[in-house]
Amino acid sequence: MNPLTPLTFAACAVAVTLIADSVWVSAGMLTVAACLALFYPTPSRRPFLVSLGMGGPAFIGFLLMYAPFGQHSGWFIFTTDGTRIALELGLKFMTAAAVGLTIGSFVHLDQLMRVLQTRLPARLVYVLGSTFRLYPMARARLETIKQVQITRGVDVTGIRGTMLLILPLIVGLVDDAAQRARPLQRAGFGEAGPRTVLRPVGDRPAERVLRLAAVAGVVAVGVCAGVGII
Repeated sequence: MNPLTPLTFAACAVAVTLIADSVWVSAGMLTVAACLALFYPTPSRRPFLVSLGMGGPAFIGFLLMYAPFGQHSGWFIFTTDGTRIALELGLKFMTAAAVGLTIGSFVHLDQLMRVLQTRLPARLVYVLGSTFRLYPMARARLETIKQVQITRGVDVTGIRGTMLLILPLIVGLVDDAAQRARPLQRAGFGEAGPRTVLRPVGDRPAERVLRLAAVAGVVAVGVCAGVGII
């Protein structure tokens, strides 16, 4: 599958969830994300669970902002209409995060960079790729540094132990960036001109049609929301 296909689906699903002012749409999208996490646990289950965890603070925040300030009294300081609005907004936020992260987890990062390499400026592609790769690179290097410190008998627990890991991590990441800059410069990374890919990613006509259909669906939902149908 071309990485632009799940990326487009993820963006369109988030857009539909936010545009449609409907609890049923949010519930349906959340069900889709749950089904993907159930039947395709790798790689979608962990992002789905993370999005559910993000929903807890969102619900609490919306309750504090809206629940006490409605027009109809309810229980304690919470009003019925304010609580309803808070719950709807919390569900919408959690659903948007769930469908975005769950469907987006099917995007193959290396293939996406290869696709974008021929469509976007080289510097922008490099910035995007470095940003996406920063967290896994930093996590792997931090684990290596931690193991080295443990073998040396250094206590890595607590605030002091954490500080002993941060400085080598920062220095290592900066050194990695410097090491990558040299071969990129020799390869003419900053030179103008078209780019080619040794192993291009396939893009079937059916996938292009599906992506256009997804975008058209978002436009249709926007029109329906504008006229008050949903």
